[in-house]
Amino acid sequence: MLLNLIQIVFFNLFVWIIKPLLGFGLSFLYYFTYSTIEFTDFILSLFVRDCEIRNKNFINQVRIKVNELRPYPGVYTSATDMITEKGYNLEIHQILTEDGYILTAWRLYKTINKEYQCPIVLQHGLLDSSWSWFINNTNEQTLPYILADKGYDVWLTNNRGNKYSMGHSKIPGVQYNKQYWNFSFDDIQKYDFKAIVNHVKRASQKEKVIYIGHSQGSTQAFAYLSNNIDFQENLKCFIALGPVIYIKNSKSVFLQFAVKTWIFEFTRLIGIPYFFVFDDCFNLKIGALCDMIPWIYRKFLFSITNLICGYPLQNKIDLKKFGFMVSHEPGGTSTKTLVQWMQFYRNGTFSYFDYGRSRNITEYGQSVPPKYNVENLCQLKIPKYFYIGSKDVIADEKDLQKTIPLFDPSTLQIKIINDYAHLDYVWAIDAHKRLYPNILENIEQNQTL
Repeated sequence: MLLNLIQIVFFNLFVWIIKPLLGFGLSFLYYFTYSTIEFTDFILSLFVRDCEIRNKNFINQVRIKVNELRPYPGVYTSATDMITEKGYNLEIHQILTEDGYILTAWRLYKTINKEYQCPIVLQHGLLDSSWSWFINNTNEQTLPYILADKGYDVWLTNNRGNKYSMGHSKIPGVQYNKQYWNFSFDDIQKYDFKAIVNHVKRASQKEKVIYIGHSQGSTQAFAYLSNNIDFQENLKCFIALGPVIYIKNSKSVFLQFAVKTWIFEFTRLIGIPYFFVFDDCFNLKIGALCDMIPWIYRKFLFSITNLICGYPLQNKIDLKKFGFMVSHEPGGTSTKTLVQWMQFYRNGTFSYFDYGRSRNITEYGQSVPPKYNVENLCQLKIPKYFYIGSKDVIADEKDLQKTIPLFDPSTLQIKIINDYAHLDYVWAIDAHKRLYPNILENIEQNQTL
């Protein structure tokens, strides 16, 4: 009774006081910084107008430095507008899961080649969204654009609880409703994966899909297929970028910190139901500030990204676009989902959510949560392609040594990408040279089978 009261108090404190105060503080900082830049530019214009010729070069150099602080243009563009402005067709699809959650998928194409038999599903990872595939924002470097330009039917899907999939058929006011956020990874794999594949098949009128999953995007497929091996009949092939089942040996500093401090368990205990779920306005201001005050991304946000991924990204991403990146990221998820990932790490198993001994008996009929039936994955006969970064501290080498033997080696191809970390499969500025040609080859092989 006391715990429920504490949870209600903290939930309302978080939703109605802390978040609005953060938003107000961010807005103040944003408008103050933007006004300072505009005022400085105005003063410089007066100097340029009135000063002697010999001073103009100096003033113009200062003005160039000031203009460098202006936000990257894409910071203010919504994800869907960004896609359509590049000349691509975009359809927004709503997908209803069996338990009532409403997921959002983006269907991207130019002219679909009717000879291609399979649509392509791109599924994001933990705390991410469909937007992550567009971070480089050029036709040559962005996987969805590359695929669409070749005539493929491309589907970018979103799991429940991220910024684009905030809906439910029965629960009102989902962002402020604790009932909505009472989902874990178990629900994502059980309902979202199946609903996504079935919807894409139905909408495209095709019998099979090609599934590409990054990080948790691969994990949810592994989990569902381990319990429903016959569902592989709906897949033509499976491409996993940074495949994850076990994370016991992860060297991520942030993950180790979160496990040791029990931070996600504590926040769930006191009633905070989700993490990193921001509205577009909040994200856009964060992105603009990253450009207007460069030390934010150089010293703070950039460092956080490195702590999570465990490897310096300076040579892998375009720093000029970092504000653009965080103007749309992260996607967010439920606290319960993050708690389950901490359990994966702490217990070294791939198991259902651990509620504690007494609740486990009620939920599962046993004192410990059951494990996923990963031994069934050897029956997965569809072609599988695993891409693994040599510097990936989430999909760690020791854990992969336990994961890879689960699969039939005759249908599995593995490629190691030197110096790639966990985000590089999607974020790296050279992925279109080092990774995507291989993916295109995998797709072409399976489109013609």
